[in-house]
Amino acid sequence: MNNSSDPRLHDLILPFSDTNLEKASVVLIGVPTDEGILRNGGRVGAAQAPDDIRRQLGKLTPFSSIGSFEKLLIADHGNLSGSSLEEIHSKAKDAISKLIASGKIVIALGGGHDVTYPLASGFHEGIGKKDFSLINIDAHLDVREKKNGLHHSGSSFRLLIEESILKGKNFTEFGIQQFAYSDNHLQWALGQGAKVVFHDDLYEKHVSREFASYLSKEKPNYVSFDIDSVRSSDVPGSSAPSPTGLHAEDAVHICYEAGLNPLTQMLDIVEVNPLFDYDHRTTKLAARMIAMFLLGVAKR
Repeated sequence: MNNSSDPRLHDLILPFSDTNLEKASVVLIGVPTDEGILRNGGRVGAAQAPDDIRRQLGKLTPFSSIGSFEKLLIADHGNLSGSSLEEIHSKAKDAISKLIASGKIVIALGGGHDVTYPLASGFHEGIGKKDFSLINIDAHLDVREKKNGLHHSGSSFRLLIEESILKGKNFTEFGIQQFAYSDNHLQWALGQGAKVVFHDDLYEKHVSREFASYLSKEKPNYVSFDIDSVRSSDVPGSSAPSPTGLHAEDAVHICYEAGLNPLTQMLDIVEVNPLFDYDHRTTKLAARMIAMFLLGVAKR
């Protein structure tokens, strides 16, 4: 029930309808699949993330000590579905292309990191196939080759670059962790002109400000946030947990900086796994990350 004296996001986010999508400035969309994680040998469960993140997001208020996003018009597109991973990917690409072309800011909820490939492909089409900047916040590089000819959760960025959707020089890997990549994959990424920022190099820096320095001020920004970049003590519900990584506070302030940048048009949050979560700790953080992104958008 809507309480005007104590508004919550479940009261403010408009449900799916063509009219609501048309008038909204920000659109949420869920891509609930973990087939790509299974193909990559990971632990499944991320397909449950979009709905659980929504539940936690709905409990939050739009107010903070540094501002409010109460006036933002936000609509929920709902979840995409399909009989195969490839069908879901096709629908995701088409949906994002239309939303971005119509001027929306999009927040996508995965699902595995494989969804970034169709989402960024649709983003590229939506901006008229112009150059764009993509920052992957991740413990891993995710530039693996296909497996048995199939895309999976570790191959999105290789495919985007190989298919000339994303230029390597416009790609940043942020927060990459030691012992979580092969030298072959690192050299491939560097050979494409990508920038690689290791987590260890962020240890004594102001992480969100360092992140903001990699956002483009000239071309559209796509930000992909793999939750496994955050240490597992803060996010137990991850597809590939790590004992080291960004702190929860880093994650929310990175999303705020992304939202503040006037050229950031899309954020995805992937690899959240409610099956392994504890007291919704991970989905609550994902919800806070979205709220901080929205606050940044509101303050542009």
